[in-house]
Amino acid sequence: MHYQYDAFISYCGRELMFVLKEVLPRIEVDKNLRLLIRDRDYIPGIPKVDTIMSSLQESKRTVCIVSKKYLESKWRDYELNMAKVEGIKDRGSLDYVILILLPEVYNDEIPHKIIDLIRKDRYIEYPMESCAYDDFCDRLIKMNEE
Repeated sequence: MHYQYDAFISYCGRELMFVLKEVLPRIEVDKNLRLLIRDRDYIPGIPKVDTIMSSLQESKRTVCIVSKKYLESKWRDYELNMAKVEGIKDRGSLDYVILILLPEVYNDEIPHKIIDLIRKDRYIEYPMESCAYDDFCDRLIKMNEE
């Protein structure tokens, strides 16, 4: 099946700069993957629920940038749950969802809402050291290709 995007990036508003300065250049520009980023690509005026559902369906994968604020957000919770439903119902697997855990999350107790993806090894810890960025990007690309 052909998808319009390689990945839909789900993130909390506080992580927009992280997405634009870290994820976008390393993944979309350097690795030539097409990302769907809501603050850049959403069309104004379309109901949020409809936009989220079409984003999930038009993307090969959903990549969730998981921070503490992400885990507290009702809209991000909705995106994550709908991504799981899309993965299981329409694609037969939770492999559709990839989590990027920011350091503030992977140093804490794992929240119940993401434990199933952690157990399936569908996550990557975002590196604290810049020397590990290339390995991180390579692993993310490999997970997206699986």
